[in-house]
Amino acid sequence: MNVPWMILPALLLEALFYFVPAFPRFQRAFGAVPGWLQAVLIWVSGVTPVLLLNALLGVAPEGFVFLAGCLAAVCLWPLVMPKRPLADLILMAGMAGLILSPWFGGLFPTVEGLKLGALAKLLWLRVGIAIFLFVRKFKVQGFGIVPDRRDWLVGLAYFGVFFGLLLPVGLYFEILRVQLPKMAEWMIPFAAVGMFVAAYLFIAYGEEFFFRGVLQPILADALGGKWWGLIVSSVCFGAVHLPYRAFPNWRFALLATVAGIFYGLAYEKARSLRAAMIAHAMVVTIWTVVFSRSL
Repeated sequence: MNVPWMILPALLLEALFYFVPAFPRFQRAFGAVPGWLQAVLIWVSGVTPVLLLNALLGVAPEGFVFLAGCLAAVCLWPLVMPKRPLADLILMAGMAGLILSPWFGGLFPTVEGLKLGALAKLLWLRVGIAIFLFVRKFKVQGFGIVPDRRDWLVGLAYFGVFFGLLLPVGLYFEILRVQLPKMAEWMIPFAAVGMFVAAYLFIAYGEEFFFRGVLQPILADALGGKWWGLIVSSVCFGAVHLPYRAFPNWRFALLATVAGIFYGLAYEKARSLRAAMIAHAMVVTIWTVVFSRSL
């Protein structure tokens, strides 16, 4: 039995739920649905791939009841709580706490050597995106997948400034160590392109939505200035990177904090989340392809 092919329906269903909120036509159609029904449908979209995957594998879904309860709480929260910054921050903090917990990584099993734990994070991120975008009706500028010319120009410009500052400092203090992938040199550019696409879709897409699209403006309003929102949201962004390789990795968290400032600047400059996503994906690509041994 070819197990990876057998679980393909569950993976495709999860991919559909993950990407579809980014399309304007879906946003308009789903945005017209009553809030309570949106919440129900988002909850269904969260539990269905998990149930389908475990059914295809013929195993009982571990922790499913807890997951279903957490999803229900997240979906109901914006319906019963007032639309206030504090309520949004509590919701985000609760979601972040769960996604960083050791339990969450084991929600999806490892099948024939294929690790599916990352699906748990993607599931949680896309449920949160749907909740804020539709039920909470939070306005995120430039949310989508396909960048335009301005997104590219602004995203690459802020990546260039960040990297231009990081490179001499990192090399001088021996923070950065160059190690190219162990493959033929002619393949490295293709690997970099693949890494960029993966980082853009599966890392920057969700992280930038929450940190730049939601948290940064919430904090700017709550703290009385866009610079406060930019700095504090970047510090929070750095904090979630503390577990990188070995907890607490303070140097990597500091690097992520500084990078977050440039992502936030790209978002403000372009008025588009896609510009921040491009800057973010470029940093991840260069870090992975060129400096993987660093920090």
